[in-house]
Amino acid sequence: MSLYGVSIVMIGTLVPELLQYFEVSLSDIGFLMTIQCFGGILALFLGSRFAEKVKKSLIIPIAFGSLGLGLLVVGYSASFLVLQTAFFLTGFFIRITDIFLNAFVGQIHQENSGIYLNRLHMFFSIGAFTGPFYSGMLIKLDFHWQQIYSIIGILFVVSALLGCWFILPIGKMHQTQSPMNRAPLHFLEIIQDPKIWILGATLLFYSFHQLSVTVWLPYYMEDSLGASKEMANLAISLFWFGIILGRFFVSIIVKNQDPARLLSFGAFVGAFLLVVGIYSRDIYLTTSAYFIVGLLTGAVIPLAFTICYKIFPEVIALATTFLSIFLLSGQMVGPWLLGVSAEMFSINNAIFLTVITLFGCTVVWKLVSPPIASIPTKPALR
Repeated sequence: MSLYGVSIVMIGTLVPELLQYFEVSLSDIGFLMTIQCFGGILALFLGSRFAEKVKKSLIIPIAFGSLGLGLLVVGYSASFLVLQTAFFLTGFFIRITDIFLNAFVGQIHQENSGIYLNRLHMFFSIGAFTGPFYSGMLIKLDFHWQQIYSIIGILFVVSALLGCWFILPIGKMHQTQSPMNRAPLHFLEIIQDPKIWILGATLLFYSFHQLSVTVWLPYYMEDSLGASKEMANLAISLFWFGIILGRFFVSIIVKNQDPARLLSFGAFVGAFLLVVGIYSRDIYLTTSAYFIVGLLTGAVIPLAFTICYKIFPEVIALATTFLSIFLLSGQMVGPWLLGVSAEMFSINNAIFLTVITLFGCTVVWKLVSPPIASIPTKPALR
């Protein structure tokens, strides 16, 4: 999961290199993430359909290895078309890995799935935090962007081989264990409840915000504010460090707080601080604002899923799949739309989309009624 986090976030640091190498537009770079999400949506439908019919401990290392090969294709891309194809493949295998790894952990730790899933996804945030440092350090050492992707691809392949060594025996130990509290799933039970659409809209807005910041904040810092590459990398790393801290603190206080009010407050204050930071045109104030935003809003996604599980305790798997479609849709549109806006206006104006989407989160959280005061102890996903 740490490697996954690194591979997702490091593109923000590499945007200038990709623009120069392929001589493409800002919207073309943003569309790479859209293409990656298309692959993820395909994997989401296939994975949710076959997750209970295949051997998870075997699929996980295969998916990791395939993702590594996809990243190697990214590293050896000679044309932008090949790069786009490679991003589609990586998006597919990223989501396959995500689906089956979550299901596998939930299966072998049925009684304490929430604890172990939280630990699993904490590694993603750690990888996202270190990603800009990894790519920034190698760029400073005169590594080419293709070499940076190739190294990550090789590490994924090595992880796949280690997975065959460690995960397969664990899978054999638990292959006779059946899931607890299994219940039939009914799609109509979900889509007829307006709360699922409100939660979905929240995830769409926030995933738009989070991935757009991840891809475009370093470029904005360098191009608009004149920050050094090191400072731009630090800004995105601090954003993700804030997310790590936010998830940790919320996991402590959420038992005594209404999550809808907690998250609407965090999104509103975060959006206000971003307005102040962006309008200041100051490198350090902007960096601080994005760090605090990460701190205040980092728990939006896990708590949205947790609320979903509270509302739909008997159809958790299907509800998760439905919300994940909104999550991927925000990720698919966000970086591309911000890139298009930067071309039409400027990156200095386009960056305000990361503010607007936070205000959108505030509005939709206010629509969650009645407030859900108690939170189950189970799963919290990224």
